[in-house]
Parts: sequence; C-alpha cells; structure tokens
Amino acid sequence: MGGCGTSSSTSEPPAPTSEAVQVSTTHNAADVMYLQMMIAHHGQGLELVQLAGTRAQQEEIKTLAAAVQATQDDEVTMMRSWLDTWSKPAAVDHDPAAHAEHGGLPATGPEQIAALRDATVTDFDRSFINLFVAHQHNAVEISQWEEERGKNPEVRDFARRVRESRADQIAQMLAYLNS
Repeated sequence: MGGCGTSSSTSEPPAPTSEAVQVSTTHNAADVMYLQMMIAHHGQGLELVQLAGTRAQQEEIKTLAAAVQATQDDEVTMMRSWLDTWSKPAAVDHDPAAHAEHGGLPATGPEQIAALRDATVTDFDRSFINLFVAHQHNAVEISQWEEERGKNPEVRDFARRVRESRADQIAQMLAYLNS
C-alpha cells in the first residue's frame, strides 16, 4: 500500500531488507524507542491485514493487505536487526509514562482487532478500512516524531519513508471508502 496515492496501483515499493541496509552505530533513545514502537505497531498491522487477506470481499483490499504484509514483514526483520546491532531489545516499554512525550503507544488495541474479527461479511471491508486508516495515521505521527528527534540517519530515513508511504496508503484507502 506504499507510495500508491489514489491510483489503481496497490503495490508498495519494497522496503530494504536487513541485509541490504546496515545501520550505523550512532543512535539515541528516540531511535531505539521508534524502532521498538514500530515493531509493536507493525505486529498490530499484520494482524489486521491477515484478517483482510481472508475476509475482505473487495479484491483491491486483499491485494493491499498482501502488499502491506510483505512490506511490513521485511521492515520488522530490518528493525529487529538494527536493534540487535545496538544490543537493544525489540520489545517496547509498556509503561505509559515512557511514551507521554510522543502521544503514547500505538493505538490499535486488542478490542478493536477483536471487533474487526467479529465484523459481519457485509461490514468487514468498511470496518477494516476505517480501522486501518487510523492505524496507519498513528504510524505517520510516530514517524514524524522520529524524524524530529532521532539521531541515526538510516532510522530517520526509514521514518521518512514510512511517513510518506503510510500517508499514501491512507489516501488510497479513503478513495476506496468514497467509491
């Protein structure tokens, strides 16, 4: 769902794999927190697109879900490898106080995922798009925060690409809702 805008294309430009993009050792706490939060965020997103892959009625949504899954699987691998390089854990600190400065942890909760899982066939596509727009908007916000506060050039560039591609995904999904 990457740099697709509102065109009919639904493929996202491939994210670099962990082997293709090495990360420099220069980093700060914002870089680490961003990667940890995005790994958690991607986990939620992957749950959503896996549901869409099996339950969506519109082929465009199934194609979108497959593209997101492939991209985010690669991104998670890359982010984990960068944290490993820095000897930092991949798990995010779940203390809300640790995330107050940037608006909190990723917002898609288990209740929302369960509600999507329980959505009727006729409501699923619209429910998925509404939830996934909000989910991807959260990725845009977190990425903006990293771009402003991060120190590592590779992580900041990754955050820029995430911000841009997820904004394009949002525009594409809103076009689905309006069609």
